[in-house]
Amino acid sequence: MGVTSLIVIIGVGLLVGWALLGGAKLSQTCSRTGKSTSWKGIQISGLPSSLQSSFGYGRGTQAIQSTLTVASLSHGRLPARIAVFTEPLISTDGTQVIPSESNAAHLQSQRGISAVAIRVGSTSTYQLQVCIHASSALAGSYSSQLLFPGATLTAGTSVPVTVEFQSETVPFIMTAGLLPLSLLGMAYTTVIVLRRKDPTLALHGLMKSLSNELWTINGLFAGILSVGAVFTAWNVQCYRDPTWGSPWPTILVSLATMAGAAVAASTVPMGLSAKA
Repeated sequence: MGVTSLIVIIGVGLLVGWALLGGAKLSQTCSRTGKSTSWKGIQISGLPSSLQSSFGYGRGTQAIQSTLTVASLSHGRLPARIAVFTEPLISTDGTQVIPSESNAAHLQSQRGISAVAIRVGSTSTYQLQVCIHASSALAGSYSSQLLFPGATLTAGTSVPVTVEFQSETVPFIMTAGLLPLSLLGMAYTTVIVLRRKDPTLALHGLMKSLSNELWTINGLFAGILSVGAVFTAWNVQCYRDPTWGSPWPTILVSLATMAGAAVAASTVPMGLSAKA
């Protein structure tokens, strides 16, 4: 496979990666915040112990929903919707912040968290909705707190919120890197095998022998095994890790591991080919 073909494959992979990234973008609709901002004189029960959500490698807007039950201690009329105070979402290492909407113009920053409780009909049940705008959030785990100023809670004083983001490079690692990393691992294995077979082999002869070995039945078999090994390594390390890509050197480690998987997978078939 020539350099031109490899460049074309990587280019097509980048286009497919962009398509997958766009398809994973979230666009959930969030309710407007409540006019009432005070929970004074209200008792809350049925709050969840915590709220959690995972964006994957997609971004956009996502709503986390739950329910709670309220009662007016003064027997006054319950409002239709009440704003919930949200602390900023802060990454585990403290370097990244997704601000609360009340403290930042999220329409400009394209990042923000807000929450509102919406009354269900004329009941005492409210739907709790936490809305997260995270168009440009970096990979990692972020945490926040929901506060109900003035309310009486049956347990605790707040509700912790955890949101996880993968690196947006997840689809590109697969679509643009799968075949090149597989070929790199195969080539490395074959070069080592050829060198052991003939240590005096010149560079020109080495490249010719490498090309010949890769275009054999064993080379084809090694290619299939390498692609499978690289895909498996990507699936386990990148796709299934909800915070993959944080810190960023993780990306380099994963690339090396995927190439190493190709090396291991192609060792036996390419070794047999060289001995033939």
